[in-house]
Amino acid sequence: MVKLCKSAESVKSNIDCYWEGARKNPDLIKDAGKVRQWKVYRNNKGEWRFGPSRFVGYERMTPDKYVERKAARSGGLSGTETEQHLKQWTENVPKSSKLHVQLLDAVSEFLGEVDISVSRAASFSTLMVGSDSEFSEETQSSDVEVEALVTLSKRLTPVHLRKLTRRLEAIHETMR
Repeated sequence: MVKLCKSAESVKSNIDCYWEGARKNPDLIKDAGKVRQWKVYRNNKGEWRFGPSRFVGYERMTPDKYVERKAARSGGLSGTETEQHLKQWTENVPKSSKLHVQLLDAVSEFLGEVDISVSRAASFSTLMVGSDSEFSEETQSSDVEVEALVTLSKRLTPVHLRKLTRRLEAIHETMR
């Protein structure tokens, strides 16, 4: 029986494994145009890496193991099961966001290298790893502050909300 991942770092490792394996293994990537749920993270070079939830959600998944289990059809791989499990380490990207468009372009370029088109139903969830992880001790204490800011921002006038947005974006840029 295939076991679900136990940590965000394990999911990240699987995304890397898929990313690197997809370029070398046509059987791994041949159905990528049907993938609806992509898990993504940005590596140290600022590049987006992708992997389908059905691949990245299982502990120590490899391209060979995935292809073998998928061919068996009773290999115990379930995108529905992994999607539920991965929610604890991911955040959905709204389809109306600029980030969704960027990710769609990036995965289209990635799959275009092997003449595969991205599903129109494709959606993305960013993996929270390292300094982004909502489970790190440093950020757990900030959750209350973030919620307080969100609550307060709902009371701002549009002018003041734009000011706040610009200042937060400036802070974000200095942190990169």
